[in-house]
Amino acid sequence: MADHLTFVHAADLHLDTPFRRVDAAEPRVRDACVESTFDAFDRIVDVCVERGAAFLVVAGDAFNTAERSFRAQSRFRAAAERLAETGVRVFLAGGNHDPASGGPVSLEMPENVHYFASGAVERMAFPSENDPSCVLYGRSFGRARETANLAREFRKADGDPFAIGVLHANVGGNQQYEPYAPCSLDDLLSTGMDYWALGHIHQHQVLALEPPVVYPGSPQGLDPNEAGEHGCVVVTVGSAGVSTEFVETGRIAWDRRSVDLADTTSLDDVLAALRVCCENARDAADGRPVLLRIDLVGRSEAHVLLAHGATFEELVAEVRAEQLAVSPWVWLDRVRDLTRPALDLDRVRDGADFAGDLVRIADEIGADEAAAMLDEVLDPIRGAARGVEMGFDAAALIERARDLCLDRLLAGEQGR
Repeated sequence: MADHLTFVHAADLHLDTPFRRVDAAEPRVRDACVESTFDAFDRIVDVCVERGAAFLVVAGDAFNTAERSFRAQSRFRAAAERLAETGVRVFLAGGNHDPASGGPVSLEMPENVHYFASGAVERMAFPSENDPSCVLYGRSFGRARETANLAREFRKADGDPFAIGVLHANVGGNQQYEPYAPCSLDDLLSTGMDYWALGHIHQHQVLALEPPVVYPGSPQGLDPNEAGEHGCVVVTVGSAGVSTEFVETGRIAWDRRSVDLADTTSLDDVLAALRVCCENARDAADGRPVLLRIDLVGRSEAHVLLAHGATFEELVAEVRAEQLAVSPWVWLDRVRDLTRPALDLDRVRDGADFAGDLVRIADEIGADEAAAMLDEVLDPIRGAARGVEMGFDAAALIERARDLCLDRLLAGEQGR
């Protein structure tokens, strides 16, 4: 084991991600999204310098596309040059977004950058073969849809000092991500590596402690499903063993919240509730701008007012403008009205009219039956859109359909 060694483990930079799923009509928000992956990478470089790292490991998907845009290459080179000035080397493995089949990087990179080969596991002694303090074993994807178990090709050589495995892989069959380079935790542990630097899963995860098997997560949340912390991992190797520290690097925070409007009766009440929600999201983001999605829920007398599309859109536009005027800004990427009419369901259920029949029929559709009906419709869609969150469950969908019908049936009673 190395006497003392510090390195930084990152993955899934996805430089130059277009953020297509963001409703960023506001130029300031759009520009911040475009810059966020680059800004997060710059923060990783800062961490390397501040912590005295010997090298940076990037475990796949440094670039967002196989073509590796000129902008992404240029910004990566600038970051690598900053690291070269302080003697920090960069070891890079290609993943499914930037496989070797996408072609070589067209811009010349500084000498401190090393790309792991794609044909076989490559062994790199650090700082040199003659006097290594550690050895890195890495392999890049040769093609985007890599389905082979590459972990089985790794093996620590006898006599090697501290060994680091670098691989972009789906460990344990995570269903939210494509099954590229699939392997099990046992596959990794059997290789003899002293640390596994993984990539592909965008949330920080520690799969094992002895030895550490780590996903750092993406440095920046890339879509609404990637709320929470994003960053890199500082790894310290010493006489006491291996320690890891997660460091936040995200420049924009994703957040999603529900606002219960059960006690609201007017649009002023709704505005106040939205403002409180935005302020809470801002406080939780530690000084970063926020891309916020809000679901308005609950049985509310304001439901009738929100049901008028133009009024609802104007209300959202007003809150957006207000929140952009505050620093750091909060951008309402999406607000969904999932409120329901303020009904006495027990009274309606006991009625002898069609509305009563409707409630009773909805009651009779059990959760299991509703789930089966929904799965039959949605399974083909889920298969084609792996990892995309549908945003509802069967019971909620049945309730929503029931209440929409009741809202129309009883519209006369609510002055509509």
